[in-house]
Amino acid sequence: MILYPYPGGGNMKIFGFYILLTLLTRNPLLALVVILLILFLVERRFIGLLPDFTTPWRRAKRVGELQREVRVNPANAEACLELGEAFLQKGQYEQALSYLNRAADKMEDHPLFHFYRGAAYYQLGRLEEARAEIEKSVVINPKISFGEPYLYLARITLQQSPAGEKIENLYQQLLQYGSPKIHYLAGSLFLNYNDKEKARRLFRETIENYQVCRGSLRRLYRRWALLSKVGLFYSK
Repeated sequence: MILYPYPGGGNMKIFGFYILLTLLTRNPLLALVVILLILFLVERRFIGLLPDFTTPWRRAKRVGELQREVRVNPANAEACLELGEAFLQKGQYEQALSYLNRAADKMEDHPLFHFYRGAAYYQLGRLEEARAEIEKSVVINPKISFGEPYLYLARITLQQSPAGEKIENLYQQLLQYGSPKIHYLAGSLFLNYNDKEKARRLFRETIENYQVCRGSLRRLYRRWALLSKVGLFYSK
């Protein structure tokens, strides 16, 4: 195992701490687990490149709670909407669409409902239905989901007609409404279609937005800033 230095100490300090823990616990394996746990907590608190490994557990717990609510009250549209989002994140698109459709009667004016249903349609290959739903979502609220609806619309448009005014408008909307994460993902999308100029601008937006962030936002967006630097290298 390679031990990488963390702020406040190098490899020798970590090794020394490991020896001390081994002497205290009389269990080298337990000492190693404690060291790894500490490094993980420090990484999550100050660096933020690793994923949160508790997310799947917390999501599964929440899904169970919501499914119980829906069994008791099938007309609970908010619970169905949240379940639709959860199954969308898990990649279970048919299940997501099933719950979202159950919420349809009460969610006609809800931008997230239309976005999630459009995203599910997109993942199922139903592109025209996806476009119609996502366009409804941004008409109701142009700022929802940190610009992600425009990323879906850009994907659909690039798949169907890569050139033209429509993709230019979506590019501007991505710049205006996108978060650093969305800017990076959009930059990668345009790079895949060999539009290096748009890709570079979006990667630079990610880096510049990250540089002005502070606190938890800086940690949240660090990964996308680093990936954008890689993207800039490949978009030269």
